[in-house]
Amino acid sequence: MKENNQLVVFGLNNQHYGLQIENVSEIIRIMEITRVPNTQYYCKGIINLRGAIVPVISLSLRLGLEENKLGRDSRIIVTETIKGKLGLIVDSVYSVTRYSNDEVEKSETMNGEDRFIKGILKEENDMILLLNLKEVMED
Repeated sequence: MKENNQLVVFGLNNQHYGLQIENVSEIIRIMEITRVPNTQYYCKGIINLRGAIVPVISLSLRLGLEENKLGRDSRIIVTETIKGKLGLIVDSVYSVTRYSNDEVEKSETMNGEDRFIKGILKEENDMILLLNLKEVMED
């Protein structure tokens, strides 16, 4: 039986990633992003989301991947943690899925080297890499 854990499943560079739904406040279409000088290479700028200033990053660049051009399916996943809000630009958002903790596997090949990935969830013929949002938000 599946526990009540839920993931927002999204795509980056033809790979599926998952983010725990309790960290997601909303998913929005790409909007105008105001650039901020002297920020990290993966920081795209800030957006005004109903009066709240939200920093936005390219999740692809943050994870060390090649950045795709923004397209019709591109989205900003607005996350919220104790540290505040952060917008993550992703190639597309697919679904919300349920999973149980015992379905999550640690990768033998990663050997804990990828601090951005908490584990792997196998689903049918696909693998979903579970994102460690806390590490993504660290400088």
